[in-house]
Amino acid sequence: MWCEEMDIVATLIASLLSGVVGVTISTLYYRRHEKRKQKFEVLRRIVGTRYALTEKTTNEAKVVFFSALNEVVVLFHDNREVIEALNNLHRELKVQGRLHDNLVTLFKAMCRNLNVSSAGLNDEFFLRPFSPSVEF
Repeated sequence: MWCEEMDIVATLIASLLSGVVGVTISTLYYRRHEKRKQKFEVLRRIVGTRYALTEKTTNEAKVVFFSALNEVVVLFHDNREVIEALNNLHRELKVQGRLHDNLVTLFKAMCRNLNVSSAGLNDEFFLRPFSPSVEF
């Protein structure tokens, strides 16, 4: 009788523990996935609206680009390389000739953090967005 009760209790405890462990692991992976998805989204918006830095752009494009750029500090707070690149970009915004270098450095740091290969793309690719009749 005593052994049967202990077996039942052990089975219940093991079942509860496995459920708790399963939910915990699932929650951790889900959070990690969501964070990565948000990082990809902000990188996508920055690269996708980089034409906002051209002379012939719209205010809407500027809003999307700079809004996404402002989100980088929150989403990439855990990556020193991205934060340093963002700090350099912010610090040297008004320094003649530094915007392009700092943007490319930021793009590449974000890509490395997300394991997005930019091996086949040179710096000029990041700086010249696809846009009809627009010079950068």
